[in-house]
Amino acid sequence: IDPALTLTLDECVPCGLIINELVSNSLKHAFPTGTPGEIVIRVFGDGQACTLIVGDNGCGLPASADCAHAGTLGLQLVTHLVRQLNGSMNVSGERGTKFTLIFPVKRADGSAPP
Repeated sequence: IDPALTLTLDECVPCGLIINELVSNSLKHAFPTGTPGEIVIRVFGDGQACTLIVGDNGCGLPASADCAHAGTLGLQLVTHLVRQLNGSMNVSGERGTKFTLIFPVKRADGSAPP
């Protein structure tokens, strides 16, 4: 996590829920039969936007996976939380699974930076 990044509570709570859901999914689905693996969480920003990456080097997503229209409650929650942050989400299922979320950061008073 970038120590220079400052987020409001209204941004931190959805980010925490998103991280929890995506890490839980990795632990549950990415490493079948207890195969070893790695989960990576990165958070960084430039003062205008925050990028949150949650990924693993597990078995990846099937080609038919559509996270935007996921049938699972967890991925629906992630999609709604990303919308709540006015962000976007990119999902890659090659060589593991990687979720990249980008959202505009707010100032402590709730306004967007200039």
